[in-house]
Order: sequence, then C-alpha cells, then structure tokens
Amino acid sequence: ANGVFNIEGGCYAKCINLSREKEPQIFDAIRFGAVLENVVVNSETRVADYDDSTLTENTRAAYQLQAIDNIVDPSIAGHPNTIVFLTA
Repeated sequence: ANGVFNIEGGCYAKCINLSREKEPQIFDAIRFGAVLENVVVNSETRVADYDDSTLTENTRAAYQLQAIDNIVDPSIAGHPNTIVFLTA
C-alpha cells in the first residue's frame, strides 16, 4: 500500500566479463556470503573467473544490498507510473 520495495533485500547482477575496472561497486560487493550462479571458480585458489563462459554467458551473483555504497535504506519508493515487462 505504501509503494515499491526491494523484496529480496539484496542485489542480483550479471557478472560475465565482470572486472573491478568496469563495475567497481559490483565487483567489490561480491564477497563472503554472496551466491554465484554459473560462474567458474578455481578449485584451488577459490577465485572466480568472470571471463570464463564455458558453462554459459548467463552468469549471476546475488549479494547483500548493504554491500553497495549509497543505497537507500529502507529500499522503498512510491508507486510507479509505468511498468515494463521484457519477454522473449
């Protein structure tokens, strides 16, 4: 009734070819506790290889909203005037 909010309490970002130079806030937000999806991770070093598309280019990371600077907390906004649905 009060508006739109972030239901997950976090962020979900595509991370194929992710680098600190391209997306510093997202890169730095992916830390202990983040969930990686379809991302190749070196089994010895435990370092993610964001350039590896062996599994798929549809790689994602879920991380806490608080891992990003300048968030609005609580993440609540007014009602939207327009909603756009992307479909295939």
